[in-house]
Amino acid sequence: MPFVVMITGIPGVGKSTITRLALRRTRAKFRLINFGDLMFEEAVKLGWVRHRDEMRKLDLPKQRILQQKAAEKIAEIAKKEPVLLDTHATIRTPLGYLLGFPRKVIETINPTFIVIIEATPSEILGRRLRDLKRDRDVETEEQIQRHQDLNRAAAISYAMHSNALIKIIENHEDKGLEEAVNELVKILDLAVEEYA
Repeated sequence: MPFVVMITGIPGVGKSTITRLALRRTRAKFRLINFGDLMFEEAVKLGWVRHRDEMRKLDLPKQRILQQKAAEKIAEIAKKEPVLLDTHATIRTPLGYLLGFPRKVIETINPTFIVIIEATPSEILGRRLRDLKRDRDVETEEQIQRHQDLNRAAAISYAMHSNALIKIIENHEDKGLEEAVNELVKILDLAVEEYA
């Protein structure tokens, strides 16, 4: 039975770091896939972008094509092994927020769990400012909070079309990365035992 755990969170929340560390500690064997990487590979093949940060500036029809192609690849992989999908529930574009998983895309992937990583807007802003490797848009703390609120709403919509369970993990500076990683490891271990 296909088994997909989606890990979501807005840029700067620490999602990818938590995911990588949790994968090293879990007893479960997941294949880590980054949804944006799959979309980027397709976009490069089609000659639409040269750099990953250009992706969010593509027009909506192109975004939809890339999303569906990535979803079909993930569904095929998930038939053979459990997938841990590192992704974004919503993407901020110049014209507004794009759903990362329109209905057809989420139904193709059909996740079992949706995990949302969150932090305070000030923590996220600080992490973004320290990450010099990415070319990120500047957002205010209010815009960051709005984006996190939209992610929760999007996750509910995705769960409606996949029957996925939703879990929120907080990654606060004072709580420590270690606690967030341990919480994800617990989810991954229990999820595979329960559903595999």
